[in-house]
Amino acid sequence: MAQNPSDTGSVSEALDGMVCNLLGAYLDSLAEGEDPGVVLAIEDAQSNCFQAAFTDDGEEQCLDAAEAFVQGHAQGYSEEGVGPIERYAIAYTGAVDIDGCYEDAIMVSFFECGMDVAYSAYVLFSHAGEGENFMWSDPEPAGEEPPLL
Repeated sequence: MAQNPSDTGSVSEALDGMVCNLLGAYLDSLAEGEDPGVVLAIEDAQSNCFQAAFTDDGEEQCLDAAEAFVQGHAQGYSEEGVGPIERYAIAYTGAVDIDGCYEDAIMVSFFECGMDVAYSAYVLFSHAGEGENFMWSDPEPAGEEPPLL
């Protein structure tokens, strides 16, 4: 949906597309049995995009590193041709309490300049590494969080 300047809580088509692409690649990796780690996508106003995976430490340290990357490159990442960050998304695996049982999930946080808050969502999955038997759900909202920019 297009972002309406008077509705700072809506998600633009550009942000929605970036998050969907990030989730799609993450799901593909899980289906093949890969551990993608913490994956980040940043994009400028001209849709120049950079993606990175953080895998060298524990998940919490990788998440901290991805968040620090966004904050440290708010004015752009010239080495990759990305101007000031307009939008970002960060995805990682976790677990969600569903009716008292913890289920595997991809957690994703996302934000675009002009929004009041960042949002998070999750996608449940099962049978990672089982190719055609891999299953996932539609994304579900997980709440608001402070933006990194």
